[in-house]
Amino acid sequence: MLNVFLSILPIFLLIFLGFLSKFYIKDVAVFWSFSEKFVYYLFFPALLILDVSEADFSGAESFYPVMATIIATLTVALIIFAGKLLFDTPPELFTSIFQGGVRYNSYVFIALSQSLFGSKGVALSSFFVAYMIILTNIMSVLVMNYYGSCNKKSLTGALLALTKNPLIIGALLGVVVNMCNVHITGSIKQVFLYLANAATPLSLMSVGAGLIISMHIRKLVFISYATLLKLIAMPLITIALIHYFGASGMAAHIAILYSAVPCAGNAYILARQMGGDHEAMASIITWSTLLSVFSVAYILSTVTL
Repeated sequence: MLNVFLSILPIFLLIFLGFLSKFYIKDVAVFWSFSEKFVYYLFFPALLILDVSEADFSGAESFYPVMATIIATLTVALIIFAGKLLFDTPPELFTSIFQGGVRYNSYVFIALSQSLFGSKGVALSSFFVAYMIILTNIMSVLVMNYYGSCNKKSLTGALLALTKNPLIIGALLGVVVNMCNVHITGSIKQVFLYLANAATPLSLMSVGAGLIISMHIRKLVFISYATLLKLIAMPLITIALIHYFGASGMAAHIAILYSAVPCAGNAYILARQMGGDHEAMASIITWSTLLSVFSVAYILSTVTL
């Protein structure tokens, strides 16, 4: 466990540095606002294009690992709906529990894939992102449309937005370049390397800058419930499915890593826009991120495939 913990510790130290920047640098929020746009629209897509275009997928067996993450996500969603029936959760709070249980932080996921498995890990993780970013966004928008209190958004609009998602576009461009057997070389490759190298540190520090340390005592049980579902239940379900399918190798480990990463920070934005309980959402994001440094290390170090 210690080796895994030391491998992922730099990732979370970068998140912590981003969090500290809010207190010691004047007007840092303006910087992170612009930085996030560069990461989202330029640096991360460059990283995905470069690593996916150079990856060798001839021996990759990612079908069952991807299926395991999809089924695990749907299972957790069903558990959350069953919990609403049992405990009569208020609608706005339910939306935050739902997002907290099923959404994942793509920045942390890709960064950990890179740290633990190198460029091949980044390439494989991009395929998981391509599938899961669509599934989790559709599920979240549907739930927010039905249970949120304001600013309804159409599913058509959500699907259209996904076609413009830079992470999906970057992954797909990388696949096209790979399939066409085109090699990015020379000065062009160096530009991509410069952009890609900026992606991980800036994205992780922006995650930390977005954390809001809060814990609403009246909602402590619900916040803990959502955090446990994301950090414990989903990884355990995924591991069980991986064993059931007989999957192994790097793709299987990345599937487990995907299931173990914390909730996405943009869940807070969606909660504010569509009438969810944004205060509870902030707590779920923060505490799942902080606790995941220990849960991810423990899960990855104890699982055997």
